[in-house]
Amino acid sequence: MADMRALSAALATAFLALAVPAHAADLATIGCVADKLTPEVGEKLSADIERNLRESGKKHSYDPAVTQGLKDAATACSTENGWPQTALRPAMLYTIARAARPIADKVATERGLDPAVLEEVWGKLPEETRNRPVTPEVNRTLSEATAGQGDQSPGSAELVGEFFGFLSMMQYCSYDFSQA
Repeated sequence: MADMRALSAALATAFLALAVPAHAADLATIGCVADKLTPEVGEKLSADIERNLRESGKKHSYDPAVTQGLKDAATACSTENGWPQTALRPAMLYTIARAARPIADKVATERGLDPAVLEEVWGKLPEETRNRPVTPEVNRTLSEATAGQGDQSPGSAELVGEFFGFLSMMQYCSYDFSQA
């Protein structure tokens, strides 16, 4: 009888392990949100990112249609891929950061910055640091490591911070998504 109970318990545990994956948000599916954006929302997102990068001293803002489009795409991806609710926010933020990368490269290059050098500096940070949002201490470290890059205007310094912010967002959102 004890053997039957042990076997039943083992089978129940095995069944639950199959029914509930350890991480429902498979990192291979994080690009789903970008894939589900309508062309109009994608264009508005790119325009908002470029405007945000070119306007120094202002908080980033996005058209309400972009915000709604991201939510709609994330919800559809959640249904399609079985993501938990906790995966939606990192997937949406990752999508913004991924869309921002080529635009940030372009704007940085226009201001005399080398995106490859900035990315190299970012890559030298420990992984556990890159898996979290940038803190003021990390920002100081990054600023010191990139001193002398491009023009030394406050706008360029802000752009460098935003560039690192997008790299950070891509990495920590990927990490958060995979942990959802």
